[in-house]
Amino acid sequence: MEQIEKTADNSVVVVDDNPVVVKLIESMLAREGFTVRTAASGRELLSLLETIQADLILLDIEMPGISGIETCKRIKADPRTADIPILFVTASNDKEQVIAGFAAGAQDYIIKPSTKEELLARVRTHLALHKTQQALRASQARYRQLSFIDDLTGLYNTRYLYQALQRQLAEHPQQPLTIVFMDIDRFKQVVDTHGHLNGSRAIAELAAVVRPLLPELSFGVSYGGDEFVVVLTGHDRQAGALRAEQIRAAIAEHRFLTDQHLDLRITVSCGVASYPEDAQTMVDLLGNADHALFATKHRGKNGVVTYAELLSVPRTEAFLPIDHR
Repeated sequence: MEQIEKTADNSVVVVDDNPVVVKLIESMLAREGFTVRTAASGRELLSLLETIQADLILLDIEMPGISGIETCKRIKADPRTADIPILFVTASNDKEQVIAGFAAGAQDYIIKPSTKEELLARVRTHLALHKTQQALRASQARYRQLSFIDDLTGLYNTRYLYQALQRQLAEHPQQPLTIVFMDIDRFKQVVDTHGHLNGSRAIAELAAVVRPLLPELSFGVSYGGDEFVVVLTGHDRQAGALRAEQIRAAIAEHRFLTDQHLDLRITVSCGVASYPEDAQTMVDLLGNADHALFATKHRGKNGVVTYAELLSVPRTEAFLPIDHR
């Protein structure tokens, strides 16, 4: 796929099979500071849009080959170009043709010949609307993203975990995936000794240690308080356990709260379960990783236990009551 050429704001594409009309409109817009590209046909325009970003299109309705209305339909059907405002420029005052243009997705139309003032007014109006709509969509996307982010750690929250994990299992059933449940060891002692504020700082710092260790497409989740979940996309049981051990070791080696003139050591316990070996559903996958975490705590903390290891020992031994402190 060709790389899209970045263009300045207020980039307008003028499309008409009449070179005189194209030159006239191009000169008019260029003198007003617009970046102008031109095309002589609908097919040429579609090709051009593969390589440039346009903020507005002035499109003639009646052209040989692909008509302006058909060209408009194709532009609006492509998610990459659907949001570009299109103004039809036509010599016809045929109401049916105008209605067909709106039905195809055009935002407005101009009857030619038109005055310079009218053309510029409509171009500026629709460019301003387009910019406002882009800003609104960006703002909405940002708010949606923030609704999935934990304020303290910058990791995802449980709302995102459940949605993303369910979607991943449904859309990529052949792709392995590993869940790591992670819990800070003896975190109550950290809080009792250094206070709640430093406890929160330590949690945020731990997240900062974990984040750069996450492979592409994987993500970390603040599961609540001193508990975390790491979703390792594309990792089978062996690869997932190795990555969990890497994260555990990095945390154990890190010196926490040095900015507060402290030198705190923190360790974590990890439980690992993998899809499809250990579970085939989201609930079972999370539950089995949690069981493995309990076993890690029972075995002395600061370690990694996989759910597969639990299957090789008696169930009563694997699920003794665990001290989470």
